[in-house]
Amino acid sequence: MPKASSNPTQRPRKRAPQPQAPAPRSPRDTVERVLAFLVVAFAVIAVLGFAGSMLHVGLRDSVELFAGVAWQYAYWLPLIALPLAIVCLVTLVIVSAAGKARGR
Repeated sequence: MPKASSNPTQRPRKRAPQPQAPAPRSPRDTVERVLAFLVVAFAVIAVLGFAGSMLHVGLRDSVELFAGVAWQYAYWLPLIALPLAIVCLVTLVIVSAAGKARGR
């Protein structure tokens, strides 16, 4: 039997992979994606609200920008957004676990 050549021009070329159509998304995938986005969005709002509250409390006497009434509402952002983020996270875990259990 002849020895295979080490010359790359004599080797057969690999076939290019055929593009496959993406699988259609199920409604559960869409719900999981939306819940994941909401968890991140509410967490970011809560952190920004906490930072705004700290800036208002620390700088309201020295910087006129932070003495405004609008900064007082930053106190409410973490109080509302953080529980909503937790609820969305728990819902995401439940939906994901139920989908995986159904898939088995």
